[in-house]
Amino acid sequence: MKKLIAPMLLIAGMALSAPAEAKNRQSFENTFALPLESVRVEVILSEDMMWRANNLPKERRDRGSYRNSRDGFGGNGFYGDRDLDRLVERLEDRMIRRLEKEGVVVDQNSPNVLRIMLDDARPTHPTFEQMSKSPSLSRQSVSAGGASFIGEIIANNGEAQGDISYAWYESGICNAGGSTWSDSHRAIDRFAKKTAKSLAFD
Repeated sequence: MKKLIAPMLLIAGMALSAPAEAKNRQSFENTFALPLESVRVEVILSEDMMWRANNLPKERRDRGSYRNSRDGFGGNGFYGDRDLDRLVERLEDRMIRRLEKEGVVVDQNSPNVLRIMLDDARPTHPTFEQMSKSPSLSRQSVSAGGASFIGEIIANNGEAQGDISYAWYESGICNAGGSTWSDSHRAIDRFAKKTAKSLAFD
């Protein structure tokens, strides 16, 4: 089972991160043994994403088509803390909504913890931080975005009860549009829906 290695981050006031190559595996995979009646949701960022909030990826092969050391949009970095905070907030919000819709009780006192890691995210348009570093960028600049996730259920005894993974990335810029993170938002919404259905009683 792939373990979550990033420290737990609460929604307010977190430090943020950077990317590995986009994982194009778009199937939803999980090893949950049983449905759950209740769960506590925790959302964290990968160490890579935390780094990429204010840096380019550490590995050059993960920097895409960047033109210089400040080109965050082409280089998959310099997202800005605020943008990643908002992605984490959206992921938690959508996950809770979907779980409740499927009849799973979301309770901070639940013995079951659903810990989700935002492993990678790519914006559809440059973030404010990226545009501030690269004056040639604008809101009209566009790229194929998306996101990938890893998660696990932790029982009251601290043992993992199963894990999940999912990735979705837009295949081309012909479908790009909307907000800065529109493709990542789509990935989040799909992941939350699939996860909630896998945890719910039939």
